[in-house]
Amino acid sequence: MSQERPARRARPKKPANPLVKGIAAYCGQAGVTIVEERDSISQNDTGHNHPHITLSLADLPKRYTIYAPLLLLPFNFPTHSSRWTAVYSALTNVEKNELFQCIAEDGFAGTVSRIAINAPIAAEEGADYADAGGMGEVENRSGLRKENVLRSPSGLVPVYGGWGLQPGRKLGRPTAEDFEQAFWTSTSQHKGITQCWAPLYTMFSRGNISEKARILGSLLEAGKANNVAIPQFAGLTDHELGESLGSIDVVDFYVGIGYFASCYLARGVRRVWGWDINPWSIEGLRRGCEQNGWGCLVVEVDDQGNVVGMKTEELVEKILKGDRKGDEHTVRCVAFLGNNMWAYKVMGDIHRRGVRLNARHANLGLLPTSEGSWEGAVKVILRLNGAGRGGWLHVHENVDVRHIETMESSIIQDIGRMLQGQSLEEEVPWTVSCDHVAKVKTYAPGVMHCVFDIQIKPNG
Repeated sequence: MSQERPARRARPKKPANPLVKGIAAYCGQAGVTIVEERDSISQNDTGHNHPHITLSLADLPKRYTIYAPLLLLPFNFPTHSSRWTAVYSALTNVEKNELFQCIAEDGFAGTVSRIAINAPIAAEEGADYADAGGMGEVENRSGLRKENVLRSPSGLVPVYGGWGLQPGRKLGRPTAEDFEQAFWTSTSQHKGITQCWAPLYTMFSRGNISEKARILGSLLEAGKANNVAIPQFAGLTDHELGESLGSIDVVDFYVGIGYFASCYLARGVRRVWGWDINPWSIEGLRRGCEQNGWGCLVVEVDDQGNVVGMKTEELVEKILKGDRKGDEHTVRCVAFLGNNMWAYKVMGDIHRRGVRLNARHANLGLLPTSEGSWEGAVKVILRLNGAGRGGWLHVHENVDVRHIETMESSIIQDIGRMLQGQSLEEEVPWTVSCDHVAKVKTYAPGVMHCVFDIQIKPNG
């Protein structure tokens, strides 16, 4: 008579999520039990002495963003669940480092070398974030705050790996050596376009992916393939422009690391003229252009609107020399490190001295509002293009979802008034209209990041 074998206890499935896999590896070596179901946890396993705690897979953090070799964890990583909080908060700094090492090596199989806990871009500098990583790394608690005009990621907390130069007085005036010492990462989102940034000094927003696709025409292509009508990005066809796309310029008033500038360049515009006050963003833009094979010329502009380090004639000659040689020598991007309030003054001077601008688009990508640059953009579009054809302003705004149409009307009216002021001087009547409103992403509950495609054209 055969004897029945005792039923084998089912082995826990190996987690597919690499973050969970890394945490599980650490728990295994630290004596913390992990079970698949919360129902398997007894009341005796819920104490705060972490070696005796039992966790379920549902208790473990699962969300992450990876830009290899950088892993970003969300702000609530340490507090994902009550049981996980009890375990994490009881760890020493040495144990936390071991946890993150397991995440990097066991979870992500060595593809990760730096880990940070993320937080939103603060509207103010000195915002009092909690010590998100629990590593004792957050120091700025003075209560002194000013507007975070550099849009630096003040809430980012490094918890693992070598990060090089740490933020401090070097944030605003870094040297070439500082750039080399800092940690940089990169990613490619659309059509192989590479974008570079230093995570401790500049932000990267993957949430702008739909607007990038719109500029590139990717959404239009996808719509055609699926028989879905998708409005194209206004003003990037030869027919709309009345001239070749390769003959026009784009002015990006808040260029950053080139979120949108790189898409205009890949689409085929002649040149992007970008402005930013964050030197780390401009360096990221330069590095990104270099990796994508686009010539980039960095130009510093001081607080009086003067070009620093060279005469305007020298700057003009550098651009013209590249145009004469062509191909890889062409300056596809001029990156101004300075306040965009000087955009018309500086570029107008360049225009008059021989580099004939043909500015048909102005990208205004600052949130929550780009209103401070509308007038400068209008001036550039009206006065710095070849045949007085006008152009487009792409106005980024955070808008109450109930008032998007009201905002559209308000923008048209405000820019219309600016046009009237310009028309008095130029004696040319202009009209303004909104070709399309793109709803990019939800910024907060009830608040939508919208882009208003505003067209300015001669009346008759």
